[in-house]
Amino acid sequence: MSLRTVLPATAAMLLSTVTPVNARSDGLAVTRRALADPSSSHLIVVAHRGCWHPAPENSLAGLSACVALGVDAVELDVRHSRDGVAVIVHDETLDRTTNGSGPVADHDWAELAALRLRAGHGGKDAPLTDQRIPTLDQYLKAAKGRVMIVFDVKDGSQRETFAHIERAHMANQAIFFYECNDAKLADAIAPFRHRVTTIPIMFGKDGPLSPAARRCTSNPAGWAHVKWGDAGWLQQTAAARGNVRLWTATMFPADNAGFDDARALTDPDAVWGAQRAAGAAMIMTNQPEPLVAYRARAAQ
Repeated sequence: MSLRTVLPATAAMLLSTVTPVNARSDGLAVTRRALADPSSSHLIVVAHRGCWHPAPENSLAGLSACVALGVDAVELDVRHSRDGVAVIVHDETLDRTTNGSGPVADHDWAELAALRLRAGHGGKDAPLTDQRIPTLDQYLKAAKGRVMIVFDVKDGSQRETFAHIERAHMANQAIFFYECNDAKLADAIAPFRHRVTTIPIMFGKDGPLSPAARRCTSNPAGWAHVKWGDAGWLQQTAAARGNVRLWTATMFPADNAGFDDARALTDPDAVWGAQRAAGAAMIMTNQPEPLVAYRARAAQ
């Protein structure tokens, strides 16, 4: 059954009330209000690893591109150099995204700083750019007052990452997530979870959403980052989610029963619209520009 059958009238109504972010000068304030207010009709758009179509993945140029597009939040990945500098790199190794090679953790910061980022999603055939690997502190400075940040901490340094955020006075721009059934990760963010936006990940295989949402709380209350492999799960959740607002991710088909970005590019109503109708108030995507455009078209 197509997800376009999930409350299509509701999808049209919700999306039609959304104000285009790039038409506002107070985008960050609007995003914060949307996170806090369950009655908000604003769809929060999260760019996975930044806006890497016009710029390299996880780059400062990609961050600026997101701000220009009107994206609400950027997701980034934190790792550490051999000498302990927090850097923004997704992969464990440097090969795909830079002209370097080997594990990030096997290089000192001076070595990493000399590398150049490859264009877009990277790969050995992607051309080199003038962009460099940013440190976490450089990225925070560039993002301050401009956009929310979703932190995917790859090396277990959640508490140290928060210390950087706190020094930058940016707790109100930070979003962390944790797996509902991962006690170790929940413990890692426990000291600061009420000072940042914190959203648990819940999987379709975990069963009905409501019991999991009661067990694994968010800040502010009433959020769940959901991933599912059975198309029927989202329809069931739409009917029984109560007051829980959903954060979905459309990058990879395994996380949404095949209703992903690739499908959204040809049929956005069946993917983004249907997820919105089912209760998605935030969508993370590898296609932020088309999603922002879709949101804006619906508002006309």
